[in-house]
Amino acid sequence: MSDEFDVVIVGAGHNGMAAAGYLSRAGKRVVVVERLGKVGGMTSSGYLIPEAPEHLVTPCAVELLFVRGTGLIEDLELPKYGLRTIDPDPSYAYLHPDGSSIAIFRDARRTAEDMARLNRNDGKAYLKFVELLDALMDIGFPMMKAEPGRPDRANLGKMIGALVRNRKLREELTILANGTSDQIACEWFEHPASIALLTGIAAGAGPIDEDGNSAAYMILSVLHRLGTGKPVGSLQTFADAMKNSIEASGATIMLNTPVAEIIIDDGAARGIRLEDGRVLRAPAVIATCDPQTMIELTTPGQVERRLVQRIEHAPVSRWGGAPLLANIAMSGQLTLKKHQDLRHDDADLNKAVGLIGTPEEVREAFAATRRGDIPVRHAVSVTPMSNIDPSQAPSGGSVAYVYLPSMVVDAREGWSPALKDETMASIIDHMSEFYDGLQTEIGRWVETPREREIRLNATNGCVTHIDFGSMRSGTKRPAVGFGGPKPAIPGLFIGGAGAHPGGGISGIPGKVAATRAQRLLKKIKR
Repeated sequence: MSDEFDVVIVGAGHNGMAAAGYLSRAGKRVVVVERLGKVGGMTSSGYLIPEAPEHLVTPCAVELLFVRGTGLIEDLELPKYGLRTIDPDPSYAYLHPDGSSIAIFRDARRTAEDMARLNRNDGKAYLKFVELLDALMDIGFPMMKAEPGRPDRANLGKMIGALVRNRKLREELTILANGTSDQIACEWFEHPASIALLTGIAAGAGPIDEDGNSAAYMILSVLHRLGTGKPVGSLQTFADAMKNSIEASGATIMLNTPVAEIIIDDGAARGIRLEDGRVLRAPAVIATCDPQTMIELTTPGQVERRLVQRIEHAPVSRWGGAPLLANIAMSGQLTLKKHQDLRHDDADLNKAVGLIGTPEEVREAFAATRRGDIPVRHAVSVTPMSNIDPSQAPSGGSVAYVYLPSMVVDAREGWSPALKDETMASIIDHMSEFYDGLQTEIGRWVETPREREIRLNATNGCVTHIDFGSMRSGTKRPAVGFGGPKPAIPGLFIGGAGAHPGGGISGIPGKVAATRAQRLLKKIKR
């Protein structure tokens, strides 16, 4: 294999492979290096429970969501390489302790009607709220897809057109863009179940009491327009389809290949040095690891000190929390105890993501994290993976993906095995108030934030690499000077969740990095 390339990409997560796909299709010599033994990063899956070898475990994300609107699936021809998806409808459902529920259907009007059963005013408000969110998506999605600081004509035109069409909503959009998600939920809705549905959805993007994070509600518009897109066979099939696609277009992927150094010489990136001593040279390097890890990998003393400090001080789980993730394998079926029986329609909530946590419990989850504590009650979402896709568990069995958006990174007493077991017992007790089947558990896979940090090289176990916020968006993500068209370190491009537009499965950070790398290569060629 030649050691000379046009672009070297660090990390074979979906963003790294997205960058490779666009570059290889443009005729560039591309190599992707990955320290793990499989592709996918946070979009990987596997059989990780020794007691349950036929139950598929998903360690991070479970659905595609944003990628359906980016063009990546079509551009890389992923269905041709094995990608198939399922869209349960309803996709999400808030489960109230009294047995009532609110389901999010693909049809926004049907969702509003479901909400109106508990509070008529909330049903009316939801349709107006979705109108506002649709405007936000019409403006925000082109902004997400465009390169920060250098938007293309198509996306710029869509953004300007959406701003003009929605000019009457300008004040409401300003309130939404600057408010906390808790505030916005309480402003728009009255019933505790309606507020809990909203805050439970927004909690996935970070603390619900921080200014500017209510933009996370755009996910509701995405759910209504695009659906969830849960891949058959888990997200590993998505990652594998990307791998097969980019290898077919000429890119090389090297697994079990950890990077020792991103070589910076004479002020610019020149390639990478692997832990085994090999050097892969290229005028462009795309790092899809988190920005702090990227800076740690650069040649010591070759990056301006102020730039190093700027990245080291970028917020990474600054509130002290990150998601705790668990997969629970069961020999029996996972079913709702009473919420399904109390439904008034044919909606199958056993295939929906179940949101558990009253508004008070969601607030306490983040408050406890800031104190360094583990809450007694939990804000948790439960995805019944095998109810949606039976291939993910053996016949008669089931597997549940359990996601707690805020768990303390460094527990006050330290994350001992005993504390993990105690915490999971508390979580399962809470879940058992809503679901049957957990008593048939035969094994589990649990990952604390610190364990994720070790497994994926993600600082503080932060799945978004850099915290969300208005001061960490666009050209200011991950920090001022690092997010614009001109890289802070010539030849070194950030192409992961720490870059615009951030976390979530979209492939946009990888695509933007590929565009920037191509521009550099054209300049060198001239």
